[in-house]
Amino acid sequence: MKPLAAIIIPVLVLLLVAMNAAHVESRRSGMMYQLYVFGDSYADTGNLPKSNLSRESRQWYKPYGTSSPSGRFSNRFVQSDFVASWLGHHEAPQTFRLRNRNDITRFGMNFAVAGSGVLEVPEKVATLSKQVDNFEGLIKDRTFPPWRLRFSLALIAISGNDYARIANMSSSNDTMALIETVTTGIAKEVQRLQDLGMNRILVNNMHPLGCTPFRTRPNSYTHCDDVANAVAATHNKLLAEKLGNYRGNVMLLDLNTAFSRVVHPNPNATGSDDETLAKTFKNKLRPSCESFDPKGYCGQEDENGSPQYSVTDDLSKDMFSNFYWDDVHPTHTGWFVAMMQLEEEAKAFLDLKN
Repeated sequence: MKPLAAIIIPVLVLLLVAMNAAHVESRRSGMMYQLYVFGDSYADTGNLPKSNLSRESRQWYKPYGTSSPSGRFSNRFVQSDFVASWLGHHEAPQTFRLRNRNDITRFGMNFAVAGSGVLEVPEKVATLSKQVDNFEGLIKDRTFPPWRLRFSLALIAISGNDYARIANMSSSNDTMALIETVTTGIAKEVQRLQDLGMNRILVNNMHPLGCTPFRTRPNSYTHCDDVANAVAATHNKLLAEKLGNYRGNVMLLDLNTAFSRVVHPNPNATGSDDETLAKTFKNKLRPSCESFDPKGYCGQEDENGSPQYSVTDDLSKDMFSNFYWDDVHPTHTGWFVAMMQLEEEAKAFLDLKN
C-alpha cells in the first residue's frame, strides 16, 4: 500500500473534477447497501425546511453550497454524502422531510437534522431517539420492508450540540454527568437499531470540539481550546466503552483523529502521512465564511440585505485554503480529507472492494 503522502495531493486535485471516479470498484458490492443516516448538521442534507434567512435556515442561502445551496452546512457536500460515495452513490439518500415523494427510498433515507443531539434542544428538532422512532415507523408501515435491511448501513453523527449546556454548568461533576448521559443515549439508539435489524452501524466519535472556529475565534484562530477538547476526549472514552459489546456489527468512525491530524497535529509525529496532512490546508482553524459579529453567523444579512460576513477569496481559487467552512462545519474538501483517512477501514468493515 502506498503511503498517504504519496497519494493525497493527486487524489485531492481530482476531487472537484470527478469525485466518484475513485469509487468505481466499490460500486460492485456497495450498491447493495441501504444507507440510513441519523444525527445532526454534520450529516443533514436538507431536513430543515427552507424559511426566511436565520441562523437555523442559513444552509438554504448563499454562500452555503457556493452557487447552489442545498440545505447542507458546507460549501458543497457533508459527511453523509461521502459515506454514500463509499457505496457508489453520488450523494446521500433523500431526506425524511421529502419521504412522500415517489421513488425516494431506493437506497435508504436521511433522518439527520441540524441542531439535533441526544437531548432536547430549544429549536425542538428531532432528537436522535425521535429520528430512530421515525425510522421504526417506516419499517412498521413497510415503507422499508424487512428484506431491505438485509444489507443496511446506519451512520450516526452526533457532533456536540448537547455540550452547549456546559457553558451553564458550575462543576466538573455536572459536566461528567452530561457526558455520561449523552454517550449512554447514543449507545441506547445503537442497540435499538440493532434490534430493528440494521446490518452494519457506523458511529462517529466526537471531533476535536476545541479546534472549531467557534472555539478558536477568541484567540484569533491561533490555537485550540484544551478544555473543549478534553470534553471530546472524555466523550470518546466513554462511548468506546459503552459500544464495546456491540462491536460485531458496529464501528466507531474516529473523526477525532482524522480531524486532529489536519487541524491539531501532534508535534512529535514524524511520519510522512502526518506531515502531509498537517500541511494540507493553509488555514486550519480559521473558517472560510466568517461573520463580522462573533455572535452572528455565516450568511447573515442586515435589514438592507447587505452581507454581514466575509468569505475567503482563496477558497474559490484553492480548495486547500480552509479546513472549516463556518464556525463548526468543515468545507467540502475538509470532509474529503477527513473521510479519506477513514475509508479503507470502513470499507473493510462493510466488506466492500477497494
